[in-house]
Order: sequence, then structure tokens, then C-alpha cells
Amino acid sequence: MKRGRRGTAIGYVLSFLWLFAMALAGFFVPHFTDNINFFKIKKLYVEGLETIPPAIVVEEIKRFKNNWLFINKQGLMSNINKATGNAVKDLRIHRIFGKDGVSLSIYVQERKPFITAIKDNDVIFYDSEGTPFTSPYAQPVNIIYTQDIELINKNFNKIKNLIESLGNNIREAYATDLNMIVYTKDGVRLTLPSPLLLNTTAIRNALSAYKTYNNDMWAREIEVDTEGIVIVRGSAR
Repeated sequence: MKRGRRGTAIGYVLSFLWLFAMALAGFFVPHFTDNINFFKIKKLYVEGLETIPPAIVVEEIKRFKNNWLFINKQGLMSNINKATGNAVKDLRIHRIFGKDGVSLSIYVQERKPFITAIKDNDVIFYDSEGTPFTSPYAQPVNIIYTQDIELINKNFNKIKNLIESLGNNIREAYATDLNMIVYTKDGVRLTLPSPLLLNTTAIRNALSAYKTYNNDMWAREIEVDTEGIVIVRGSAR
């Protein structure tokens, strides 16, 4: 019995020593490698950026003290997204070992705006998958003004279907819980059901009416209800 207790006690002691050693290693290893020239990045290549300034990526690399050993995709991508409002969709890191040291190649895939929702002074971009981001560097496209961002969040796929059906030919739009008004780039006003009630029938009928009655710039206003009834207003030919 005493021998068993002694073995258990020794096991506890060894476990404690192992944990203590790992803690020391976790504390000293980063400081140790920071002072070794081999672990310093000699060259940095940044590719794929379209709107985000390269300086943003460089600044985040510096937070790792230019130590390539501790730079990983998850940490670097998380830091860049915090600095850019979730504007990075993916990121790849490639380490290149050469006679002059280690070079780091980073490819950044940015999120591209598909819808720009504006509520008061807040601007929220959505990529084609419906992921929101607030990059200060992105350019607005397919602008939709709204008093309720949730209308966009919860009905993104229906709004996306409408925009794609119109061939991205919208200048701006207004989304409320009563209706959705779209102004096209060629001066036509489309009034459709609210995003809450917008369906494929209304979108199909609006697109058909837009193509049919917009010849020679005749139709100025096209209104479609949830049952597919179309009202067209315009100037005389």
C-alpha cells in the first residue's frame, strides 16, 4: 500500500515538473529566438492586395517582432481583420529558406463588396457570400439605404438575386419594411415588395417588365406587387 502511494506521489511530482518546464519554455523560447538572427525575416513579399495598404500587413508582421517562427495564418489573419474591419477573406503564408536567410511570402485575398448598406452614417459592405465587413478602404457598389440593417442581413440572398437579375445595373436603392425602391443607372424607378416579402415571382416580373417597357427609354416607373401585377408609368413616345 505504501509503495502504491509512493508511486502516485512521484507521478504527481513528475507531472508538476513537466508542467513547470513547459511554462518556462513558453516564457523563454520566444525571447530566446527573438535574439537569434536566423529567425528574423530577411525579405517580405505581399501579394493579392487591391485596396488594403501593404503597410497594414507590414505593421502586423512587426507585432510578431519579424520572427517568422511564430507567424501563423490564424494569428496574422485575425490581426489584419481587426485592423481592416474583417476585410480579409483568406490568407496564405509561404516561408522561403535561402542562403541569405528566410523570406516570407504572404498572399492576401480581400473581400470584394457586392452590396453596400448605408444606415445613417454607418457603411457596411457585404461580399457575394453575404459576409459583412466595414473596410475603410473598399469602394461602395450597389448602394442600398435602409433604416434597418437586419433587412439586409436576413434577406441577403433575395436582394442578391434581384441585383444579379438586373445585371448589377442599379445606381442606388432604398429598403424598408414596406417596399424596396431601386433606381437603375438608366433612370428607371422599380418599386418592389419589401425584402421581407420579395420573392422570385416579383423579381422575374420586374425584370421582364424592365426589359419589355424600357425600349427607347419609355418606361420611367415600374411597380410590381407580391402577386406579380405590374404597373408601368412613363412618358409618351
